[in-house]
Amino acid sequence: MKRFILSLVVVSCLVVGAGYLDVFLAGAPHAWAPWCLALGTNGALMSLMALGALRRGRIASALRWTFVGMFVLCSAAFGAALALPAAEGAGGPLLLGLPLRSAIVIYAVGLAPLLVLPLVWARTFETSTLSDEDLRRLREAHRAMARDVPGTGPTTPDAV
Repeated sequence: MKRFILSLVVVSCLVVGAGYLDVFLAGAPHAWAPWCLALGTNGALMSLMALGALRRGRIASALRWTFVGMFVLCSAAFGAALALPAAEGAGGPLLLGLPLRSAIVIYAVGLAPLLVLPLVWARTFETSTLSDEDLRRLREAHRAMARDVPGTGPTTPDAV
């Protein structure tokens, strides 16, 4: 699973890089360059979140589907903003007081994850955090490293 998620991170960064490369090399960007930035940025963000949520080589099912759902939602929002005609201005359509394309991005990319992700994280907190066994192994590894590296052992007299 970790290898798959890391490959998603790399692919997402390459897609973003392709969008930037097109802008820098072509002068005027091609029509696909903003789509690369929209999809690649969302892919990188969600795959990095998934990488951070890995525990014992797995991701909690609720988190997995949440990351996929957030990727789809944010990509669709950016896609809608890119696909809609530019009609901002004095007579342009408004959605809850904002220009339509801006409202789609702010509400779908900014507000929805702000509401959804903390709730899902709270729901999966017990299975997503380190267990007592994980903490014990971490402490043992730290002690072993402290013994192997000079100058990193206990520094206070009562810690010895």
